[in-house]
Amino acid sequence: MKKYKIGYTTGVFDLFHIGHLNILKNAKDKCEYLIVGVSTDEIVTSYKGKKPVIPFEERLEIVKSIKYVDEV
Repeated sequence: MKKYKIGYTTGVFDLFHIGHLNILKNAKDKCEYLIVGVSTDEIVTSYKGKKPVIPFEERLEIVKSIKYVDEV
């Protein structure tokens, strides 16, 4: 059985920009399989005091489409 390194990172990923892409690329460089968590609108609102501009479901789809991400 082949062992491989699994990575995990999480974020809001609202108004996706190059910094977000760099975080995901750098995370993937350190593992073979990258899982990414996307914070819900409710959680973001509770700790940032404002609702994300891009709705949760759309942010999920954006992150899923990034080639460095294996699972969201």
